[in-house]
Amino acid sequence: MKLSEKSFAKTLVSQLDGASDATIKKVAVELVALLASRRELGRLRGIIEAIEGAWADAYGASTISVESAYPLTEALRGKLAELAPGCELRQRVDASLIGGARVRMDDQLVDGTIDGHLKRLQSVFGNLLLFLTLITSSTFFS
Repeated sequence: MKLSEKSFAKTLVSQLDGASDATIKKVAVELVALLASRRELGRLRGIIEAIEGAWADAYGASTISVESAYPLTEALRGKLAELAPGCELRQRVDASLIGGARVRMDDQLVDGTIDGHLKRLQSVFGNLLLFLTLITSSTFFS
């Protein structure tokens, strides 16, 4: 009987809870070999996506991506690791953000960058200008 990707992923995540990196790598190699022997390598992408979902269900965020104007300090990296133990932490430095950080945890985004605040402010002022233009035009009150 063929397991669905989701069922397989849930079982794999629960069985590998607390396993060493070496054990996890060994199981990953064995999984690929098994799929290859069954001519089912096409299922690998679906299994990987299901593992990410099962991990998020079991432990919270599976990936935290941080974009900031400056590299994260080790102290901040440690605090992020405490928030979501076992998650993958990705960092990208982008000086155009000016300051602050943009943090994505799986499908949730929090933009605390100065660039993000300036763009929101620009949008508010653009809408205000449009509103003022409409109410001061003679055709608006006609």
